[in-house]
Amino acid sequence: MSNKMLHWVPRVLRLVLTGNSSPIIFRRQAVKWPAVPSSINLYIHLPFCRQICPFCPYVKEIYNPSTCTAYKEALIRELDSYRRLWGNVKIGSVYIGGGTPSLTPGVVQEVLTWIDRNFTLGNEIGVEVHPLEINRSVLDSFRNSGVTMASLGVQSFNDRLLKLLGRNYNGRLARDASEFLLGAGLTTVDIDLIFAIPTQTLDEVKNDLGCACELGANQVSTYPLIPLSYTPLGQQVRRKKVTLPDWRTERRMLKALVEGASHAGYQRTAIWSFNKPGATRYTSVTKEQFIGIGVGAASRIGDYFMVNTSSIKGYIRAVRDGSPIALVTELNLADQMVYWLFWRCYDLAVDRNIPRTIWERDLPAYYKGYLSMLKVLGLIREKENTIHLTQRGAYIFHIIEKIYTRTYLDTIWAACLKEAWPEKVAL
Repeated sequence: MSNKMLHWVPRVLRLVLTGNSSPIIFRRQAVKWPAVPSSINLYIHLPFCRQICPFCPYVKEIYNPSTCTAYKEALIRELDSYRRLWGNVKIGSVYIGGGTPSLTPGVVQEVLTWIDRNFTLGNEIGVEVHPLEINRSVLDSFRNSGVTMASLGVQSFNDRLLKLLGRNYNGRLARDASEFLLGAGLTTVDIDLIFAIPTQTLDEVKNDLGCACELGANQVSTYPLIPLSYTPLGQQVRRKKVTLPDWRTERRMLKALVEGASHAGYQRTAIWSFNKPGATRYTSVTKEQFIGIGVGAASRIGDYFMVNTSSIKGYIRAVRDGSPIALVTELNLADQMVYWLFWRCYDLAVDRNIPRTIWERDLPAYYKGYLSMLKVLGLIREKENTIHLTQRGAYIFHIIEKIYTRTYLDTIWAACLKEAWPEKVAL
């Protein structure tokens, strides 16, 4: 499907669900902050890496000590702006991603210590870890910081695929790092894998999942490779120097992951994630509302979705002089509900009672016809007041999630990386 055709899919879905097919416009604008929330969730972005992986779409740069110090101070200034706005509010969760957060454990510790002293910090604290960066010193620093969960970016245990992805370690080291982290006594250790890698075989997908399960991961996340247009890998795909597996092969891979995880005793907790029964989920993206701290970080709070500038130098200056928020879009009630519904579908279950607690109203009445159609098609089933995606429905949402990534996220991230302060981005 061409990119032009892909862009119509979100618009058609938006028309069906909200009655509005017009583009979503992000621009620089003032934000009317909501009253003090009962709690907020934080995502903190640390963009520093030892090397740049060709498939990674996130804001990052090679580690530089002086830049890192200035950036840490900027993070605390941005956090303090919310303390001054809302006071000692409860922090429901903190997730620290990158980049390579484990490359700078001192920054993680200083930032978390500041949050603990100035807010009411809960115990859902997760950090992303690189296999080369995990050792006793880093782990002790994380424990002292209050970290309870970690996501280990293994990507694969296969030497050939690791080399293709530009990872600078081998499968043996990935297994050793997994064993070390799993023995650390954290609440949850998530092992991150990628599938649908160019030239990857079905057996290689099964072997990667099997290794993660045998190691005893509390959670296994298995993301399809989606090379965004501005990444080196995305450019290679566009120039046809690299070919991704076709959709039939990718579907067989996803089916093998679902069946293999179930056979190993894991429960499917999201489109691409599997947990041991009773294990706490490592999930930063599915929170109903959250504040993003740092360069390129997004926030969904009140009536707004916001994105910070993607320029590291620009971010440091902006936090000192004002606000790092580069783009804002205001969401009406229908769009807020669709946003909520999107992530509940990602979680595979939609509790129909929740909208009343958030907006004091139910989902629109006309949804009933859509739900009836989805039932007939075998995409959902209902139990009491919860809508569950079936295996077929989960596969359809897998496709929808990929389309949104390739249209909405690719468009806005590419625009923000091209220009630190874009005037306007239309999705």
